[in-house]
Amino acid sequence: MNKQKGFTLIELLVVIAIIALLMAILMPALNMARKQVRGTVCMTALKQWGLCYQLYAADYDSKLPFFMGGTVNTTYMETLRPYYSDVDKMRTCPSAAKVSTGNPTGLQAESYFGYTRNAWQIDVAQAGWMADTDWGIGSFGENSWIRDVLDPSGGRDSSYLPKTWVTIDTKNIKETPFIADARWNNAWPTNSHPVPATIATEEQMYNIGNWSQIVCYVMRRHKDGVNICFGDGTVRHVRAEDLWTLRWNRQSSRRDVGDALGWLKHW
Repeated sequence: MNKQKGFTLIELLVVIAIIALLMAILMPALNMARKQVRGTVCMTALKQWGLCYQLYAADYDSKLPFFMGGTVNTTYMETLRPYYSDVDKMRTCPSAAKVSTGNPTGLQAESYFGYTRNAWQIDVAQAGWMADTDWGIGSFGENSWIRDVLDPSGGRDSSYLPKTWVTIDTKNIKETPFIADARWNNAWPTNSHPVPATIATEEQMYNIGNWSQIVCYVMRRHKDGVNICFGDGTVRHVRAEDLWTLRWNRQSSRRDVGDALGWLKHW
C-alpha cells in the first residue's frame, strides 16, 4: 500500500507564521494606500464643487451665491443643485461618509455635527433653512464669506459687506477657501477666532458656538489637516494649524499659530 504524503504539523505552523509575518508587513502599506486613495477621491469631489461655483458665477454675471437667513438659499447644497444634479454621494468625503450619531446640545434631535471620521447630518424637518427634499447629510462645509449677504427685505447687509467677496472676479479671490472638509455645512471663519485649548474628545467640539467658527474645519481628516477648494478652482491639502493663515474674507490677516494643535494628534 502507498503511504499518503502531506504536510506535518510543524510545516503547517511554519507556513502560517510566514503568512502572518507577511500580513503584518503589508497591512500598514495597504492602510496607507487606502488613505491616499480616499484623499484623492475627496480632492476630486471638492474639485467638482469648485467647478459648480464657476458654472454658477458664469450664469449670474460673475456673482457668487447670496445668503439670506431663513431661506433654503443659505446652503451650497441647494444653491448649486442644478450643477451637481443632486448626486448625494458627491457631498461626502470617503474618509467621513458614516453619519455621526451624537448630539450633546439637545438641539434639533436628528441634527449632528460631524467628526474627523464622520459626516454631519441636519434634521431637514426642523431646519427651516433646509429644503424638505434635501438629503441632509455631508462632510464638506462652505466658507459663507464668499456669499453676498442680504437682509430680510432683499437689500445688501452693510455689516457684512466689508468682508464678503460677492463676485468671483474679485482680486485675491483665488486665495480664498470656498469649500472644505468640515464638521458642519457652512461657517463664517476668521483668523481672529481663538485657537482651541486642549480638548480631550471630539464630542467637546459640539459646543453650539463652534459651528460658525474656524474650528468647524480644524481636524486631521487627511494626514495632518484637511482638503480645501479655493476660489480659482484648485484643491489643496492644508495643515490644521495653517487654517489661521488663509484669506477667509476680504479683511483676513495672516496669523501663525505654530503647532498649537497638538491635541489633535490622537484623533
